[in-house]
Amino acid sequence: MPDATPRLSHQQLMLMQTMAGPFLTTGKWPVWHYVLTELDRKGLDADELLKSLPYAGTRAVGRLSYGLAWYEYNGLSEEARPALTMAAGLHLTDLENLFHSLLRVVHYLVQRQTFARSSPDAVQRSYVEADEVARELPAMSTEFLQAVPGMLRIEPLLMRGAQGWYDKANGEQSWRYELHRSLLRFRGVSTLREYVTSQVEYVKQTNFEYGPGPRNTPGQLVLEGKGTSSHFVVREETAAEAELPPTVTPVAELKPYVNAGLRDELAAKQGKTKLNVDKLIALLHELDDNYSGGNAYSCHSMLRAVIDHVPPLLGHKSFEAAVNNYTWTRTDRKYMTRLLEFKTQADDVLHRQIRASADVITMHDLPQAAALNALLRVCIDQL
Repeated sequence: MPDATPRLSHQQLMLMQTMAGPFLTTGKWPVWHYVLTELDRKGLDADELLKSLPYAGTRAVGRLSYGLAWYEYNGLSEEARPALTMAAGLHLTDLENLFHSLLRVVHYLVQRQTFARSSPDAVQRSYVEADEVARELPAMSTEFLQAVPGMLRIEPLLMRGAQGWYDKANGEQSWRYELHRSLLRFRGVSTLREYVTSQVEYVKQTNFEYGPGPRNTPGQLVLEGKGTSSHFVVREETAAEAELPPTVTPVAELKPYVNAGLRDELAAKQGKTKLNVDKLIALLHELDDNYSGGNAYSCHSMLRAVIDHVPPLLGHKSFEAAVNNYTWTRTDRKYMTRLLEFKTQADDVLHRQIRASADVITMHDLPQAAALNALLRVCIDQL
């Protein structure tokens, strides 16, 4: 399976952003009528764009598929609420941050399944309650936790455990998740990209195990798409194609942590400033290399090195002094405060000594890339 998808078109991204906006505000996906109307104003066909989004597997009845969106393939009513999957977080930054939080919930479910009790005499069902997740992950908002079951139900390996709302003894509404062995497929998965890859591989494996399905019959008509257009060429499937297992359209595209445009601007400053930027460029390259490789500890170390390296560009000796005394915009000050708080986390990576219990820091604990890019923007402007 290739490592990355072709880049999505601007129109496909507009569709996904239109769907994501209301969800990020209310925790509910918009009705399809809203999406249709919004894109009609822009001269775009929402139905065709939704169908053009990449997916893995096959959408034949009784078969498994996984892509950027979940919806009823055979007929989408205006009242329906299509949803974007965690794979969409690889293309939209706002969803990426949200789904990183959901991945933390998945990590907790994996941990609980790993240590779930069993009996030699009977099957024992184990559950994780919503209030338990709230205690273990106190940074999660109430609104986010309420949306968790709905988000899990559209992820192939996770949908079977998410149970509907039910009335607890005290009369309050809540949810629970039934633990199961499929969760262990995510053991060791630390990034959103690794998670999506696991889902795609599961879909590919499952479809192969249950046979090639009706499309792999010699002589069947095949539709070949032309880009994201609605025009197709109809031809007859060859005998050679009929021997192939179901194909997979990969859905993951890993974006760099450091904004590529800012890196280019910084490189253009080499040899033209009083301060030498060679080391800063090297640190950023190493940060991105480790980010693409999923090396959590190295990423924390490189980001900490960048933060400690740039204060002279801002007229200060330390990053703490720069955060507190440089004239930031209100938004940039919030970003810088996050980076300053991150130094404690980086200290944990660099200086915490070995212990009996497992470490808890992973790739998705890195601060959002927007904070570092905001810092670099200001630093480059000072050169």
